Amino acid sequence: MHATIDVRLTISIDEDKTVPLATLAEFITDQNVESVLLEGLVESLDASRVEALCGEKHATGNGDRRFQRAGTDTRTAVTTAGEHDFDLHYVEDTAADHDEPSHFRPVEDVLDFDGQNRYQQDIAAKSVDLATSLSYRDAADHGDGILPEMPSPTTINRRAREYGSKLKQFLSDCVADTDADAVIPDGTKCHSQDDDRSYHSVQATLGEDTAEESRSLLDLSVNADWDETAAELEDIDAVTDDATVVSDADEGIVTAFTDENRNHQLDLVHVGRTLDYNLWDDGVFSLDRRNEIVSEVIDEVFHLKNSVAKHRPDEEFAAIRERIARTTERIEKTAWQLDQYGSEKAAGYLRRWLPSIVTFADQAVEGFEVPWTSNPVERLMGEVSKRCKNQWMRWTTEGLEAILQLRLVKYADPEHYQSFLDELLQRSTKTAMSCDLSIESTRGKL
Repeated sequence: MHATIDVRLTISIDEDKTVPLATLAEFITDQNVESVLLEGLVESLDASRVEALCGEKHATGNGDRRFQRAGTDTRTAVTTAGEHDFDLHYVEDTAADHDEPSHFRPVEDVLDFDGQNRYQQDIAAKSVDLATSLSYRDAADHGDGILPEMPSPTTINRRAREYGSKLKQFLSDCVADTDADAVIPDGTKCHSQDDDRSYHSVQATLGEDTAEESRSLLDLSVNADWDETAAELEDIDAVTDDATVVSDADEGIVTAFTDENRNHQLDLVHVGRTLDYNLWDDGVFSLDRRNEIVSEVIDEVFHLKNSVAKHRPDEEFAAIRERIARTTERIEKTAWQLDQYGSEKAAGYLRRWLPSIVTFADQAVEGFEVPWTSNPVERLMGEVSKRCKNQWMRWTTEGLEAILQLRLVKYADPEHYQSFLDELLQRSTKTAMSCDLSIESTRGKL
């Protein structure tokens, strides 16, 4: 099917005026040329489809045809090209059964108008994309300077929920069978507007391929159970059976993701913070002494980290084993000393998490590289804070999960996010279209 429109555009500039190129470009944009072209093309396609079914207008014998012209109606739509009022024909199928619709728009066999929605997928997707960084109201306000017309905050919110839900399923299909060899989960909280809770629990899980040094968002859930998340990721083979779990000292995460084949690596950055809190909570030592104890433990932990970084590339595994033994011995001694002074929580913390502190070093001896920090997912939590943790923000479960699906996939997996938009907007159908453009200017054919 072909549609041809003839366009004549005349621009006049006063001879005594010098116009900046930028101003000329803005002037051309203000003429809504793209909008006019699109309306002309759609109405040309409409006329072509109607003529194919009903014959040429006023032609002899048209009254005997099965399909009869049945008037026109205006279809309003907004796209990135502008706001449009399409005058489209209805056709009556005189042979339709009584239980079947007899009137239809032939052009809809060629063009999909996104149901009854006024804002089409292209402008809806751009407005939702803006809302991943701005509030819904700000997206509607600031988008007016970027797009011809922006949907209302309520419409952007509705589309964000729709697209966020679709993205969750799309992401699940993308990460299936990825077999990440390191899994990095973490959680945070956001204020709730639901009656049954004050806060929502946000859980994000990153997967890492240490050999390829690549990361991907495996799951984003709100008010979910870590056990369910771990089971779902295992069902789709998103994580290997012997993957290492890297996290803080959250017992829920450790219990859900580890087993006899999966070891846990404690984020070394958290060791000093948590030990300091437990020392304070025990109330045994002065501030200066607490700082000394924390400093001694941190020095041991990061000495081990630096030793692995130094010796692993040259496969000097004996040196790593020696450092592991020394670090373990010194932390065990510190725990024993804390016990003697009555600082039971701090001592218990060191004993409980010592195996997890040295996991990355143990794995290095076996020839495997394991992250020693959960910093990548901590940065992801920072994205949650920037978008969803302003003091006045309150969220429903559905709304929070939808906007975070969009925000975090865009941040952590730009390629997946772009692929999702391509699928949403059916950009693959561009291969079914071609365009020939000929322009005649005063200086000849271009």
